[in-house]
Amino acid sequence: MKLTTRNVLRSCAASLLIAAVSALAGPPPHAGSAPNNQNTVVKTAYGQLRGYVDRPDKHSAGTLVWKGVPYASPPLGELRWRAPREPERWNGVRDATSAAQPCTQLLTTEEWIRTGEAIGSEDCLYLDIYRPQRPAYHNERLPVYVWIHGGSNNFGSALDYDGRALANHSDVVVVMVQYRLGPMGWFFHPALQTAGTDPLTDSGNFGTLDHVQALRWVKQNIAAFGGDPHNVTITGESAGAHNVMNLVISPLGKDLFHKAMSQSGGMTTKSPAYARNLADNTIEQVIRYREGVDADSARARRLAMEADGSLDEYLHAVPAGDIFLAILTVGGAIGTYDGIEDGVVLPAGGWMPAIRAGNYNRVPIILGSNEYESKPFMPLYGPAVKSLFGVPSGSYSWFNLMDVMHGALKPDGSPLTVADVLPTQADRDLYEIAGYYGSRNWRAKFVDTVARELAQVQRDVYAYQFKWGGVGSGPQPFDFIYGAGHAAEIPFFFGGDQGLFGHPFVPENEAGRKELQRAMMDYLARFVRSGDPNHPACRPSDCLPQWRPWSNAPGAPKTIVFDADFRRARIAMTAEEVTIEGVSAELEAALSGFPLNARAAAQLMQFHTPW
Repeated sequence: MKLTTRNVLRSCAASLLIAAVSALAGPPPHAGSAPNNQNTVVKTAYGQLRGYVDRPDKHSAGTLVWKGVPYASPPLGELRWRAPREPERWNGVRDATSAAQPCTQLLTTEEWIRTGEAIGSEDCLYLDIYRPQRPAYHNERLPVYVWIHGGSNNFGSALDYDGRALANHSDVVVVMVQYRLGPMGWFFHPALQTAGTDPLTDSGNFGTLDHVQALRWVKQNIAAFGGDPHNVTITGESAGAHNVMNLVISPLGKDLFHKAMSQSGGMTTKSPAYARNLADNTIEQVIRYREGVDADSARARRLAMEADGSLDEYLHAVPAGDIFLAILTVGGAIGTYDGIEDGVVLPAGGWMPAIRAGNYNRVPIILGSNEYESKPFMPLYGPAVKSLFGVPSGSYSWFNLMDVMHGALKPDGSPLTVADVLPTQADRDLYEIAGYYGSRNWRAKFVDTVARELAQVQRDVYAYQFKWGGVGSGPQPFDFIYGAGHAAEIPFFFGGDQGLFGHPFVPENEAGRKELQRAMMDYLARFVRSGDPNHPACRPSDCLPQWRPWSNAPGAPKTIVFDADFRRARIAMTAEEVTIEGVSAELEAALSGFPLNARAAAQLMQFHTPW
């Protein structure tokens, strides 16, 4: 393809913490055969459901699948911006063979570029369920693996993930949860509140409450699918990991789950004052978008509707898609939506005070991050970095590294290369420094610091660092541009057959990659069963390396490293602990020879705010 200029600065500059899309999780459902629905009728508390058997070939037992399973009433009309309610009961057998629509959001490309198209529906509070196919499955009690998708809490859906490989390899019931997103999921404003009549609604944490309701549904109904309601693990990546940690500290999460796993979490809870200011800005953006007025007029209009009590009615009349489009069109970008420290759903102060006080849901927990979390975001920031700091030198920006990955051609017909985009060694060094230390910063804030605090209170805390995809495992130039980037670990835990953005899984690295994938899935299977990722009874020659819990003792084991070369998995414990202060000092030293503008560009990648 010819090289083209794509302007993404407005649509993605504030989208910091985004999760993988369908290519990361596995092949599409029904691959290889038509589904059938024999032996798939289950009876829930709300009525009967008929799913289907996904059998890829005649030699496979296949996977039992139920899609579009309602766990709450549709949040429409008066139920918009209200705590979720139980689903309505139905008569007869409800078809559960088709996925539900995603929750309202902006269409986002595979490489996380936001578009100006609103998709989805507010009627979206549904689950997808996968489990191994066996005739007597109703009588089983398998561990339950609940997946909360990522996407900055403003995009993503159950459609993006395939639970078949995970369910069959690990012999678990997999539950994919959809939940309200963006301003439909987290919106804190007095005009929508009940003045204390309904404290849950007043919290503004509608997406978090959806997670709680989904877990309540699982506790009440998962036995019908052969799952064990007393052995539930909650897992999520990126914003999904943020949501997992919110459930860990929420009083509403008590007794709803028994283990937790946070993959590359990187968002912080916010105060009610912050959330109120965000809501005010959103309302004014909606007014400007719909009424064509300037900022001052929109603010005056908002204040007038607050004063006369008409703002609630006004907001309920706005289509959900228009709210997203207003934020993008007027505000220029749609950012993350973090849990709100309302004091009821989430405690004041967020994670760390709750953990330090021991006032949280203590369960075995895994925390992890990837070696180059920041790199997949860096091309998205390329136009801003180029405009503000002139980095890199030459005529291209970091954004054009995506064109390199797509095989773009220059005007003379030759392939665009990394050397074209980053023409000097200093350009290449700066890109690597920004990506590496931005990711070290991420790990310090959202893995090592949290693990240290948790280990002061409980013993069964496990940490990992995922390193596969860089030099010696991933193909060129993927190994340099992205490496072990954000979301790259998902297909290793899920059993997917495509890597980050569809690039790094090549025949040359298949042996080592698949060995690492099997190992990571085995660790996870043990963890969801027992809370300990290690096998208790394997022979020493057959055992995976021991994954030891995090210890705060100096020099003691802390983190397991997941990596592989082209032939073999490379898994080992390390005693390294990464601190925020240490990363800052390392970054300053690494940048000591660079000019001020380059230092500023690299520091821009340290975009996370500590507690």
